[in-house]
Amino acid sequence: MMTPRRVCIDCRMIGASGIGTYLRGLLSGLSDKKPPALEFALLGRASELIDQPWDRIEVDAPIYSFKEQVAIPRAFRRSKAALLHSPHYNVPLRVASRAIVTVHDLIHLKFPQYLSSNLAKAYAKFYFHFVIPRTRAILTVSENTKRDLMEMLRIPAERVTVAYPAISKEFTPQARDLCRRRLAEYQLPEEYLLYVGNLKESKNIAFLLEGYRTLKTRRPDLPPLVLVGRNFIPGIEKALAQNASVRWIGEMKPESLPSLYAAATLFIFPSLYEGFGLPPLEAMACGAPVLCSDRASLPEVAGDAAVFFNPESLEDFMASLERVLQDSSLRRQLRDKGLRRAALFSWDALAEKTLSLYSRHLS
Repeated sequence: MMTPRRVCIDCRMIGASGIGTYLRGLLSGLSDKKPPALEFALLGRASELIDQPWDRIEVDAPIYSFKEQVAIPRAFRRSKAALLHSPHYNVPLRVASRAIVTVHDLIHLKFPQYLSSNLAKAYAKFYFHFVIPRTRAILTVSENTKRDLMEMLRIPAERVTVAYPAISKEFTPQARDLCRRRLAEYQLPEEYLLYVGNLKESKNIAFLLEGYRTLKTRRPDLPPLVLVGRNFIPGIEKALAQNASVRWIGEMKPESLPSLYAAATLFIFPSLYEGFGLPPLEAMACGAPVLCSDRASLPEVAGDAAVFFNPESLEDFMASLERVLQDSSLRRQLRDKGLRRAALFSWDALAEKTLSLYSRHLS
């Protein structure tokens, strides 16, 4: 029998990067804010949910698979919950009418050229145009994504709730000795420019490399560029190998990342589109000055704590980069503003808005 005050949360992506960070932060906030009368059941691999205090239901269906279309509705029934929360747009059609969905961005609709196949394009169109509008309510992570939902899918404003995510608690200013040890571990110099995030076309990595290469010919003293993240761009390794001043680390141990942020001369984020954009906020929280694209949600997230540039203009990017590097006073101001800006975002605030939405649709 269905339990009227129980919510089932799909946690299969809890070990991922962006959506995993969202899920881990949401659950931590819910554990602090949950009313006694509300119950939760979590779907996913039991080994990844071992630290959670609520009921766990084993589900091993891959995302974007046919198997999840059967496994998630079945597990939802077993949970005896009245409401399903899907943290990604792939909520199964059979349970859409009883689901709240978190839509982080509409990148698959805005940049379909970056999808891997025509099947992936058709899948995204089907979900966004046919399934998402059938859900009970939509959570999203920025006003920019809310506007995209309203303009591209004609979703009424009252059906979309914006609840900003936050960053993991380990992203704080780091002790100088710890930073030195981390830099030595990765054989990095004391001064470097830093990018953190997946290497994808939408992240504008080719633009970043071209702008850096061009400016390096004008300014041989330009600090090296360090890239941290998984590569999804075929052939990018060749472009990376052509410039000895560019270092691609790939994925790194999570405990090392705050120190790399904190020690960076400047953090650069040239993305063409973000639903929210966690890396600039992580950099700010660690005390790094931020140079950031002016597109999508990034000005909304970074506020007055970053210098912005047009991510389709190499000249604007290079001029902005030179300006920040030449002005140590500006970098100090960016560090101070960034620390204050990052402190405005909290998982408790996201949990409160999410709980309010749960309550509205459980009553």
